[in-house]
Amino acid sequence: PAYMGACGVSNGVYFQFILLAMGTLYAVSTLVSESFGEKHGWKSIGVLKSATKVCIVLSVIFYLWMSVVIRHFDWLKEDENITGLARKFLTVLNYSTPMLLFFTLGKQYMDGMGRTKVSMVITIIGLVVNVFLNWVLIYGHLGFPAYGIVGAAMATGTSRTLMCAMIIGFIVWDKQTRHLLDEFRQSGSKAKSYVKQILVIGIPSGLQIFFEVAAFSAGQVMSGWLGVDSLASFQVAINLASITFMLVSGIAAAATIMTGYAYGAKDTYGVRMAGNTIYLLTLCSQVIFALFFLLFHSLLPHMYVSDPAVIETASALLLLAALFQLSDGLQVVGVGILRGLQDTRVPSVLAFASYWLVMVPCCYVLAFNFGLGVKGIWIGFTIGLSVAA
Repeated sequence: PAYMGACGVSNGVYFQFILLAMGTLYAVSTLVSESFGEKHGWKSIGVLKSATKVCIVLSVIFYLWMSVVIRHFDWLKEDENITGLARKFLTVLNYSTPMLLFFTLGKQYMDGMGRTKVSMVITIIGLVVNVFLNWVLIYGHLGFPAYGIVGAAMATGTSRTLMCAMIIGFIVWDKQTRHLLDEFRQSGSKAKSYVKQILVIGIPSGLQIFFEVAAFSAGQVMSGWLGVDSLASFQVAINLASITFMLVSGIAAAATIMTGYAYGAKDTYGVRMAGNTIYLLTLCSQVIFALFFLLFHSLLPHMYVSDPAVIETASALLLLAALFQLSDGLQVVGVGILRGLQDTRVPSVLAFASYWLVMVPCCYVLAFNFGLGVKGIWIGFTIGLSVAA
């Protein structure tokens, strides 16, 4: 439970900040899809060049910021054992922050072209490598020492580096990208910078993601105040809920690409068709996910831990996760559709209100004032996501 809790709270804290940078880079797919909708695909090269400069700056800023967070991790008031393990994990993980951001940049560029299969294949390869290296480095197989939680961070960092190298290599050697580069050089617009557009679209988008993830991270920190078992249960349930969230995030990414393309082509009917299709897909998929959690809530936690207390609590949390599947799906695809239309400011404001004025206070009051514990935190999640949707 201590290792599970430390990994969970570490990743929660790490991603609540790093997703601010990653969310900023989401503007790349919006601008790239718009350029193809305009039939000026060569503009995407200018977007990529400007985004590279932004990515370098973000990598430096967020690496340094995470170094400060790691040093002052004790401010979160977690158990001393959890804090010690989290610092070891994050110190190693932080070295791979630039690789994560540059992979995100490459992924957003290819996604904007509608070529989402590229990053899917690379991510699956990275996943396999990560699982294998976890087995080797956590437990000490194949002659390696057993690094424990540090081994988990080493495995993640190595797989991120591989994924970054693969996506950059693909873009450099891809025939379509090289053809677009030739057109870009002949366009007469080589000096144009897209940095301002990336920041205008990307920063609100990053803030929207930050507000959401930071709120969930706050719930995770609160669960740590309830004890190590509660934190471990939270981690098991949030990991499973995150898997379904990532699947619907793929639909949201498609929403950005489809609406962005139609927006660039000034095709109002195309925008409407894309939005209706996306919402229908989301409704169908989220109903299936909700039923999945309802049917298998008592079995799924056994994949993670053997502790009976953790399994019992995690099973109860998965029932609550089933309740918010629909709300979670509708809010994330709504944001994806609006991002394709380059409308990111209003969703950012709505996210702040939903998660920090509604969700986080509900989590605290239900968990501590009403004595519902970690279940109260998850009821708060359901309320906040419903308001956001």
